Amino acid sequence: MNATTAETAVVPDDLIEVAPDILRLRLPMDEGIDHVNLYLVRDGAGWLLFDTGVDTAHARACWERLLAGPLAGGLTRIVVSHHHPDHLGLARWLRERTGAVVYLRPEERHSAEQTALPTPKAMDACRHYFEHHGMPADDASTIASDLLRRFMACDTGFQSQSLEHGEVLHVGRYRFQVLVQGGHSVAQFCLHEPQAGLLLTGDQLLERITPNLSLLPWGDRHPLRHYLASLEQTAALDLRCVLPAHHEVYAGGVARARGLIHHHERALEKFRARLLPGMKGMDVATAVYGRRRDVLDRFLALTESLAHLQYLQEQAEVRCDADARWYPLPHTVSSTGALPASLHLA
Repeated sequence: MNATTAETAVVPDDLIEVAPDILRLRLPMDEGIDHVNLYLVRDGAGWLLFDTGVDTAHARACWERLLAGPLAGGLTRIVVSHHHPDHLGLARWLRERTGAVVYLRPEERHSAEQTALPTPKAMDACRHYFEHHGMPADDASTIASDLLRRFMACDTGFQSQSLEHGEVLHVGRYRFQVLVQGGHSVAQFCLHEPQAGLLLTGDQLLERITPNLSLLPWGDRHPLRHYLASLEQTAALDLRCVLPAHHEVYAGGVARARGLIHHHERALEKFRARLLPGMKGMDVATAVYGRRRDVLDRFLALTESLAHLQYLQEQAEVRCDADARWYPLPHTVSSTGALPASLHLA
């Protein structure tokens, strides 16, 4: 199967066939990337859904129309790749609307719950984390009191099941091997169909952009290390058709995985070159990415910088002191790779 498979319109602008018995549903998003791709795999009389979309009135209306029309067979199962709102957002509503079984890793559910900052103590700890890494107090307050809840929080008030790495998921004509991969999120599901060379990849292997890797107080404790390992794993697969969460279906997944490894190798060179002794994480983020125009961009720049700095710490190239200041190290100095205890949140 090739990514050049002709895309036949089923419902204009919403639903197209991208592979035999696989439909892509594209839903709009208001922030960041302007869309998300969801995939439906024929599953008997109904469909397995991979990811759910952001919970908006427009998205719910689209689903109502589709479930009353071309998807009238209903949803049998829902696989949520990870906890970000364009993937998890509508899981509860769709489960209640269709009765579908939802698959979500428990680590992802925990990350979603932590992102919601459910208590004043959690909000204070979040604010302290970002201030400790050099973010201005106003930005840190905005992140803890508004940004995370508004852009990242999802409803997790539903039952779900999990899947294990290496498990085989039988869906219609396909036999998907479950991959559980870290980096962009703590335990993201990808589904690989070796006979067809298909990969449902969520955000893990995007063609046009690199997924954000964030070191946060919750979630993946070693995002860059785990992401690079996942790319090595992916590069060893038979990939002829990659079905990503954003932009178009594409071929060349192995080359893209190798290219993303090279991208982060180049990024690490920038961090090595621009880190000066005693810099805070926010200082390093500004040195590498420049001054960002809004708090969301500064949040992403800081958390991505921390992920790269931590990786260099694991390689015994830098150290971080109790005041969250970073220092280059001679290559002969060893390091545990762990952040000081004061930088972790309960």
